[in-house]
Amino acid sequence: MPSKNVFKPKQQRSQDTQRKLIAALHLCLQDKFFEHISIKELAERAGVSVGTFYRRFKDKESLLPLLYQDFGDDLLQWVGRLELNQYSDLTAAVEQLSVEVYNFLVSRKSIFRTLHLNSRLHSSLLDSDELVDRRAIYRRLAAVLLKFGTEIKVAEPSKAADMAIFMMITSLLDKVLYPSLTPAIATNASAEELTLELPQILLPYLKLESI
Repeated sequence: MPSKNVFKPKQQRSQDTQRKLIAALHLCLQDKFFEHISIKELAERAGVSVGTFYRRFKDKESLLPLLYQDFGDDLLQWVGRLELNQYSDLTAAVEQLSVEVYNFLVSRKSIFRTLHLNSRLHSSLLDSDELVDRRAIYRRLAAVLLKFGTEIKVAEPSKAADMAIFMMITSLLDKVLYPSLTPAIATNASAEELTLELPQILLPYLKLESI
């Protein structure tokens, strides 16, 4: 189910301008970081004047919630596809999820980086579950593992599944977005290698029988 559109203007012309600008932002992010994109460049790509931009938005950062909302719709569709996948057992589920998370991060690297950094710089713009219910996304990913709850031997399977998803996403996020920074440099493994190594780390943890 798509996320609620909380930014849709009432007038058709304003809606068209908004769509053009967010499409232009997506295009610009393929070539450069958000902080290097000028409003003039955005306006040119969108086919509107700089004045038109400022009549609709206060500044470039005002586009971030729209980008986040687009990302949220994309994220929901991705999770929905993962839930429909057929996994033979827990091992297959963890291995496939690791690959899927890696592919999703790589294919949307520029958007992830923009939202990841700006969520800290402009938390009031992005820190809202009205745009993306992030906790629900994590719960749904953990639920994929919990389909094989009988194979998860730790005392609290739900907590362990949450932890496995957390470790998978945070590890790959750092390796994909910031491969030359701390903590990603703690291992010489590439993001691709880490994708394959993570199941070898997480599966023994999930299958560790409580004493």
